[in-house]
Amino acid sequence: MQTIITKGRIYNYDYTIGRNGEAGTGFRYPIDLALGSERRLYVLNRGDEYTNSQRVSVLTMDEEFITDIGCIGEEKGQFMWPSALAIDSRGNVYVADEWLNRINIFDRDGKSLGHWGKPGVKPGQLQGPSGLAFDAHDNLYVTEEHTHRVQVFTAEGKPLRHWGSQGAGQGQFNRPWGVTVDSRGDVYVADWKNHRIQKFDAEGKPLAVIGAPGQGPGLLNHPTDVAVDKDGDIYVVDWWNSKLEVFDSYGGPLASFVGNSERLSKWAQVIVNASPDIQKARMRVRSLEPEYRFYRPQAVLVDDQGHVLVADTLRCRIQVYKKESNWTSIQFNL
Repeated sequence: MQTIITKGRIYNYDYTIGRNGEAGTGFRYPIDLALGSERRLYVLNRGDEYTNSQRVSVLTMDEEFITDIGCIGEEKGQFMWPSALAIDSRGNVYVADEWLNRINIFDRDGKSLGHWGKPGVKPGQLQGPSGLAFDAHDNLYVTEEHTHRVQVFTAEGKPLRHWGSQGAGQGQFNRPWGVTVDSRGDVYVADWKNHRIQKFDAEGKPLAVIGAPGQGPGLLNHPTDVAVDKDGDIYVVDWWNSKLEVFDSYGGPLASFVGNSERLSKWAQVIVNASPDIQKARMRVRSLEPEYRFYRPQAVLVDDQGHVLVADTLRCRIQVYKKESNWTSIQFNL
């Protein structure tokens, strides 16, 4: 299905970005997304222990490659097991490293500006940072999967406050992952192993629970990320169910996206065009439909133009949808 119409919203699949690749014009397990100035798209590649392709890919929304940032290692400007990505108001890029328990900082072009963070479970220390999000005041919200909490820091790493503990009650977490802050300053956390999204005010007061365990519409199984658009609609990456769930601002289910990548990305099409063997192999397949679908997606990003970007992680690409603001259905009588 290319068009999804639900409760006054219309979504169209738009296009696909990326392909599998160890560097340059390719992704290796994209795990987080951020949009910077001049609509530069930053894609965090998790990599793996075999390819050492941990890096941030920088490109335009039109799939024009700009540069790679960072590499595997423990020195300045390097990371071992990157987990999350965020951009501050100055355009600086922050990358969480859940192995080294620190936050790396780069300028928009990839120059390392250093890092902060020390391993530990005390307030102000880091233990498995798994999600990053800035608010309007450049305060950085960090989720930690090992300590089951949210910490808030200044951009320079000064601790401000924290909340959360392990459990299934309101305000508790079980390995929290993605986090986002909406235009009102409210905070949404993907409570991964509790199969839900929790909403808080900026100080950590619980406001709502969104979603419940399961596989059907509005139900979640290990959600990894969350985003909120300018209308207040909530987008949740449902990792184990390989779908994107959309809720209204009150937590009511709106739609489920399962992936619609019927067209190859520019980068992938170049590879196919250059190889007659690949072309023939694709022609022999009875149906390419399974290729269209998400396979363990892990991140979602929405912009102010209505684009919804989903990191289709194990397929090493990004699927882009568009929430239409001016969509007219013409009635035909044939």
